[in-house]
Amino acid sequence: MRGARQAAEPLLLGTGLFGVVALAAWDRPVQLLIGGVLVLVIAGTSRRHPFWTLLAGASTALVNLIDLHTFPVWPVVVSLVGCFLAGRRTADGLLAVPAFAGVALAGLVLAAVGPGGLISWINVLLPMAVFGVLPFLAGLYARQRAALREAGWRRAAQLERERRLIVEEARLRERARIAADMHDSLGHDLSLIAMRAGALEIDVGLDDRTRAAAGELRAAAADATDRMREIIGVLGAGPAPTEPAGESIAELVARTRDSGMSVTLDGADAADGLPEMAARAAYRVVREALTNAAKHAPGAPVAVTLTPADDAVTVTVVSGAPRTPPVTASGGRGLIGLRERVRLAGGTLRAGPRDDGFEVVARLPRDVDPAIAEADADPAIAEADADPAVADADTDPAVAEADAQLDPPPQERIQAGHRVRRTLLAVIGVQVGVLVLVSLLVLVLRVAEVTQSRLPAGTYAALRVGASRAEIARSLPSQQVDGRPDVPEPPIPAGARCEYYRVSGDLFSGPIDVYRLCFADGVLVAKDFVPGRSS
Repeated sequence: MRGARQAAEPLLLGTGLFGVVALAAWDRPVQLLIGGVLVLVIAGTSRRHPFWTLLAGASTALVNLIDLHTFPVWPVVVSLVGCFLAGRRTADGLLAVPAFAGVALAGLVLAAVGPGGLISWINVLLPMAVFGVLPFLAGLYARQRAALREAGWRRAAQLERERRLIVEEARLRERARIAADMHDSLGHDLSLIAMRAGALEIDVGLDDRTRAAAGELRAAAADATDRMREIIGVLGAGPAPTEPAGESIAELVARTRDSGMSVTLDGADAADGLPEMAARAAYRVVREALTNAAKHAPGAPVAVTLTPADDAVTVTVVSGAPRTPPVTASGGRGLIGLRERVRLAGGTLRAGPRDDGFEVVARLPRDVDPAIAEADADPAIAEADADPAVADADTDPAVAEADAQLDPPPQERIQAGHRVRRTLLAVIGVQVGVLVLVSLLVLVLRVAEVTQSRLPAGTYAALRVGASRAEIARSLPSQQVDGRPDVPEPPIPAGARCEYYRVSGDLFSGPIDVYRLCFADGVLVAKDFVPGRSS
């Protein structure tokens, strides 16, 4: 599909541009031929060879030298399209220098040898500056903007991948902690089984068969303990626990209060009877919330509430506004891992701002269906169920903290931004420079045209009718005035050819007065003063 579009693009571009040329220059074969050739070059080179596209687009300004009394429209359209496409599809703005310089030089040569003289060069420079340079810079700017936008999308995709990795890492760590908790609990139970089986093995009141079975049970329990220790060891040792083993929520709150934090507990007995996984999850919710409050809201009061229900227990931890600025940077993984632990326990967790503080709420069921927990572990199902849990993703510190850890914008994006700004400044600077340069050129050409076409009044008075052209040639200016007064002239003598010279040296005056000298057979037959305005 993309290949077909790329193949059809030159055809559509060429057809459209040639249609414009044909409508505007159908009755002017020379312009039609020139326009067709330039359109063919633009359509054939716009994708792979932008230099030739730019050169063809800029060359349309030379058409203005064909007829100095008209200003055709089709060169404007072709130049706009060609120069913009060249800028849009090139990474090197310097290629514009030889292209525009070459066209300007060609225009200078054609103007010098043409009927309009050097002053007609302005008919090339002005259209090329407005309809060539500006569209090229606009295309260059559009390319840089597109590159910056693409870099932004790539950066967003990279951030999303890194955020997912951080979330997945936190989940895996939490699962490792859960496995370690289960190891402690099950290891203790298996040790008790092995100890009781060992006691039965040496009980003299039992028969040999029963004692042998007890010995096998003891050995199996010991082997199971060793295998579980090996499996848990694969997950990594992890940091040593800082809380007492088997600590309850009430003991955790009391220990935290003793450390100086203002914390209250309501409903301490509500967690009694929860399954082991849910009880450990409730403990972790309270511990993580208290830790976050100490880090991010030092000095703020904290309220811990356990609310019992028939099928679940709700754990709520609310912290107030911080009294002093936080002293610890966020780690970005605590709430992510906490959410994973609560999910594996069959519950839900939400966390977000509340008034001026922060609130963490976990709902833990009293009965957990293992099939549901296993289904939740599937990424597709978890993605589908994610909306209620992460509806406040923009305010969830777990996500914000994870994003905060990601690397700063890559150098590629920074450089793209700099290129866009440089291109924008170049657009403004080049336009100002072109306007200044063109203004200076206009002034220089105007001065040259005025000084080289002015006939001093004394010289005019000294000319006598009947003098030969060769005799007075040295007294005449090097070129005639550009244009004639728009007033009735005296009749031209039969068979004579007239020349017109400027009377005044004013650069920008209105209708000018001229001296008319008429020659027949190389002899001056008439000389007249023709005013610029009719009296």
